[in-house]
Amino acid sequence: MAKEEKKKKKKLRWQVKLFLMIFILILYIFLIGPKGMFIREFKISSNKISDKMDGLKILQISDIHYGSTVNEKTIKTLVKKANETKPDIVIFTGDLINKKYKITDEEKESLKKNLRKIKSELGKYYVTGEEDFEDANLILNSAMFINLDNNPQLIYNMDNNPILLIDENGCADFFKNNTNISYFKMLILHDPDKIDNVKENNFDVAIAGHTHNGTINIPKLRDLFIKSKYKNSYQKVGNTSLYINPGIGTGSLKVRLFNHPTMYLYRLSKTST
Repeated sequence: MAKEEKKKKKKLRWQVKLFLMIFILILYIFLIGPKGMFIREFKISSNKISDKMDGLKILQISDIHYGSTVNEKTIKTLVKKANETKPDIVIFTGDLINKKYKITDEEKESLKKNLRKIKSELGKYYVTGEEDFEDANLILNSAMFINLDNNPQLIYNMDNNPILLIDENGCADFFKNNTNISYFKMLILHDPDKIDNVKENNFDVAIAGHTHNGTINIPKLRDLFIKSKYKNSYQKVGNTSLYINPGIGTGSLKVRLFNHPTMYLYRLSKTST
């Protein structure tokens, strides 16, 4: 009997430990994982980058999903963190407001006011996501972001060798009228899978959001949460370096595990030919 009692107690202890582990994990993914704000840096080297573009900083913000785990306080933190990087260019890659959230007029004005405070020497730009409608465009335009939808931008920095910012929709006409391009080309997407539609244009870099890189970031399991053929934060697609941003907010499932809200900071570096 004593031996049986000992086995029961041992089994009970393991059950309690397992319950506590599951409970702590649930608390983490709902209460801790979606919090915080991080900057991840990447160095991008190319012989197409001019002396004047050497060291240029491009900040990517993506998938804010205001109204999910993001509120006014989060936006103020985002603006503060963004300005601390002192970016030359800021790019937002879509999904400003959570699609199920009924945003108020006061919140719209607050978003305009706060996002307008993001500073950049060479401009702020955006592409829209599948959850971006009229409100998102009005807010971003009011915050001095330039819409890249079929609106390619050549960015100059005190010299004649620009970098190109272009979305998928602008590619057909632009590359039809501009051949033998020697300057740095950057494709701006929301959905990373869209790169397949225009990859023949041989971009130097493509940046996207949309997938959050899997909000549950556990090896092998994470792939189940990524509805894209491109599963990694960085991968090569032909000759193009594709970066996918984890975003700031969450989707309908308000959880994050080992994948905190993050902005990407790209530093351009000139290499010799």
